[in-house]
Amino acid sequence: MERHEAAAGAAAAAGGTGTRRTGGAGRLATQARPGTPQDGRPQTRPGPRPDGPSAAEPAAVAQELAARFAAAEPAAADLLATRVFGAYGARHLGGAPQQAEPAPGTSWWHGPTVHHSTSPLFRPLGYRRIRREAPAQAGTRPTGGGRHRKPERPAATGDPAATTELRTAARLLMAHPLVTADGPHGAALALIRRHAEPLAEHFHTLLGYRLTLGPAHARLHKAPLPGRPLAGLDPAGYAALARALAGGPAPAPVRALLDEWRLPAELAADLLTAPPLPAAGPQVTVRRLLAETPVVRYDDLAPAERAHLLAAAPAETERFADFLGLTAEIRAEGVALFDPADELTDLALPGPGTLAQAALLLAERLVEDLRPAAAENAPPAVLVPDALIDGTLGDITDDYGMSAGWDAGYLADLAAFRRDALDLLHRMGLAAPAGRTWLLLAPAARYAPRAEPEPPTGTGRHSRPATVPAAGRGRDRQAV
Repeated sequence: MERHEAAAGAAAAAGGTGTRRTGGAGRLATQARPGTPQDGRPQTRPGPRPDGPSAAEPAAVAQELAARFAAAEPAAADLLATRVFGAYGARHLGGAPQQAEPAPGTSWWHGPTVHHSTSPLFRPLGYRRIRREAPAQAGTRPTGGGRHRKPERPAATGDPAATTELRTAARLLMAHPLVTADGPHGAALALIRRHAEPLAEHFHTLLGYRLTLGPAHARLHKAPLPGRPLAGLDPAGYAALARALAGGPAPAPVRALLDEWRLPAELAADLLTAPPLPAAGPQVTVRRLLAETPVVRYDDLAPAERAHLLAAAPAETERFADFLGLTAEIRAEGVALFDPADELTDLALPGPGTLAQAALLLAERLVEDLRPAAAENAPPAVLVPDALIDGTLGDITDDYGMSAGWDAGYLADLAAFRRDALDLLHRMGLAAPAGRTWLLLAPAARYAPRAEPEPPTGTGRHSRPATVPAAGRGRDRQAV
């Protein structure tokens, strides 16, 4: 049965991600070791370091880590796991708008859209909200490509083939920071080795990340990031994983994870004893958020980070276009990088499966009901009434549930359906919890039909009737 694990909702420690979120996992991080190279050169780990940990030290470190994991709250344990293992992949929104980029300062509420539910596969007879997009203006072209089109960007100088190989290797490491010879991406290890020097230099300069190479692995050391737990592990599971990496027994969930990773011995020790990354300043912190998260909202940033992104968004996003083939959406509320190939993400939205389809439709319909009418000074988020969420989800289930073959468990348990759909929107930066209710964030509007002067009111059997005239819709909503 299809299920997403509960959202971690973890908060970063001071100096962790640099956002205004707070948390206690930073003090749990292991101490840095002196002498860590910071010149962008890849570090090789052919065996135990002469001045490094003794054979007994990984076991001692594992026991210390296990105790810290076991004593931590779930969110703090998740954040500590990203610090120690760094095994999370980049996460980006999918789909390229089919209109030209709007003028600077345009809100997501009223900007170009990616309206995927217009597909005939998801158009039930008489569906009231489906409307085809207006064609792009003459002289413009879509900003992205088809699902199978790889991100291409001609090299300004040098060998284009080498540039393409470098980008391929960089994208792989961003998606899978642990690459082992016996793992599912082992065939790419030779490519990473071939471009190790420029990869290490780019990752160090751009993100402050460290690239480590061993006889049978490559590891990209990533910074702590909240909300990226290792699937299926709680604090006790993380503790068991730490002990297993030092040769201890592995319970079933940990054994399944290790079977997937297929770690060589030197990488198991490296996961336990590698020094943490140095603290990052506002510039690098913003770049890490752009590279790893679906949406960077100005409201979520510390003042220095917000000032940097407001001043340097075009230059920063151009760096990621060159290095990773990502395309930028710069809007009044923040910046999002998306992948025209719909590949560089650990969660897919749009994507296959009951939950991704339902979450996208839920976001689309909520935007149509709640989108601010005024294009000027639109709020970055609006409150969503609980009854509207329930009614909209009921309408979606009626329209699609049986005909699209959705998960029978979700159709029988709408409370779980609601919880997991909202959780997915939260993970993708399109919605956020606000006490007992939810906020709909402006980036959700990139998946809705284009704004109309007077959006139609809900007519599904679960929908609440409108209480204000159509001309006033959007102006009386509670904005945040």
